[in-house]
Amino acid sequence: MDREVFYIAGYDPKSYRYYYDLFKKNLKKYSNQFDIQASISKVDHHKTFPFFQVNTQNVKLKYHFLTWNDIVKKNWSESYLDALKDCYSFFRIYTITGLFIKFGKESIYQLITGYYPFFYVLFSLFFSLFAGFAAFFLAKNYIHFSFSIILGILLSFLIFRFLFKLGKKLAVFWIARICAFCANWHYKKQGLMEERIKIFSNTILQNLKQNENNENYELILIAHSVGTIVCIEVLDFILKQNLEQKILNKLKIITLGECIPLVSYQKKSNDFRKKLEFVSQFDLKWYDYTSVIDGACFPQVDFFRTSGVDAKFTPHFLSAKFHTLYEKNEYKKIKKDKNKAHFLYLYSPSIKGSYDFFNFVLSSQFLEKEIKI
Repeated sequence: MDREVFYIAGYDPKSYRYYYDLFKKNLKKYSNQFDIQASISKVDHHKTFPFFQVNTQNVKLKYHFLTWNDIVKKNWSESYLDALKDCYSFFRIYTITGLFIKFGKESIYQLITGYYPFFYVLFSLFFSLFAGFAAFFLAKNYIHFSFSIILGILLSFLIFRFLFKLGKKLAVFWIARICAFCANWHYKKQGLMEERIKIFSNTILQNLKQNENNENYELILIAHSVGTIVCIEVLDFILKQNLEQKILNKLKIITLGECIPLVSYQKKSNDFRKKLEFVSQFDLKWYDYTSVIDGACFPQVDFFRTSGVDAKFTPHFLSAKFHTLYEKNEYKKIKKDKNKAHFLYLYSPSIKGSYDFFNFVLSSQFLEKEIKI
């Protein structure tokens, strides 16, 4: 088997090195756990995008990173003021418009997750101010007026600082960033992002055409989180090139932890919905995996139908069933770690199950034969 994987990460400032290290670490664990012999190379930078290779007895895998973290860094929010701006974007686009009602109808999990950072930011702001004023009014009866003001400001600042750091650990601002970025996708994708999507698409097209006569070749496009939104744009570009069916048959798609409705449900996203409808006219080998413990995704939501798209074909909407891949105690710990739960699709399981990321990319059979539907 001669396989290439093209991976699109989500809205994440971390470079390909993070994902390479994650893959390498979990490949070692997977190899030991299930007695698989696999060698992994270092990252090669000689092509447009970095890649590495994995060799097993029957498989040659070339794993490419379609990087856009440099663009993410330009939009990445760090300060509390940025968090307030993100919450304002969420309120303006998802709340005032009534869009939150549709979210709640299709996925109560996503509705809760979306409002979690919004209320956390407001609570931390008002609570720190309330504590500061309370300290001021209590202290002014016992100490000089000016010192009571200083005490109130200092207490507000310390509580505010503590809640901000706690929010980072609880992934509050990470979720807010995702929602805000998707809320403004029609604007954020213009310019540099559009150019990058074209480069992604042309790179995939070039590799498909180079291997059109290779009967043992497949190309798997894997997209995670906000990367699934980028994936729709990439597929739209690729499918408009009028590829021959024998070339198109070599293209397989896996979407993980998708959050496409954050864009497709918006009234102003007509262009994106048109792309969804165009993509759905092709009978693609496409597998969409989500999980209810992943608070940043829409678990098993048909984002074609619920976006009002007249789809001819849709992906297979599947549950990763993470609860079957780990021991009970280990799974309980994972559920509490929201950040890990969102990235769990890329981890090695402890128990073999229907979702098996490393088997998908290292199997000696074509992807559609490995995925159990």
